[in-house]
Amino acid sequence: MTAPVPDRRTGGAALAGGLLLAASVGAELVHPVQAPDGSVVSPALFAGYLGLWTLGAAALLVAQLELRRTAGLPGVGRAGAAMSLAGTGLLLVFGLVVVTSALATGAPLEASFLALAIGLLLLAVGSVLLGLGLRRSGAVGGWWAVLLAAGAGALVALLVEQWHDPGMFVFFAAWVLLGVGCIQRSRRPADRVAALVG
Repeated sequence: MTAPVPDRRTGGAALAGGLLLAASVGAELVHPVQAPDGSVVSPALFAGYLGLWTLGAAALLVAQLELRRTAGLPGVGRAGAAMSLAGTGLLLVFGLVVVTSALATGAPLEASFLALAIGLLLLAVGSVLLGLGLRRSGAVGGWWAVLLAAGAGALVALLVEQWHDPGMFVFFAAWVLLGVGCIQRSRRPADRVAALVG
């Protein structure tokens, strides 16, 4: 009996989620749109950055839902998937609240950062458990290990202020790599032969 294999939609969603989230954070680093006091100095760009964040979190939710549905996860993996879904849901809420409050008042609602912190904590633990569940199910081959890096990245982003952004990029990159792995493993045998021959 062969292990279940996530489809290309799962991989595409993971890939898009990681890239969109990384683009959102990267854009703010390259061209900041907030003053030191937290006020928004370019509302249109700020909304664009948070739009990318929100789309990325939504895509990541799709990937996690599909993994839970298709990967044949054991109990530890299902627990990890549930925690990851809750954490990513909080990232989505964070994005929506931040952009709405900033456009309405000129600065993001400070309380929204609690959603980000709890989301990162859930993702730090959930990513590791999901990765271990994927290891047991065999659904993504050796790609399960990137979720250990995702968990570490989320934890660093949460706990080490000066390493917040690098930790976030490790988290995003891990989901991009998992997306690539899912797409690669979802290829039909005929596609694999064609790729080798061609």
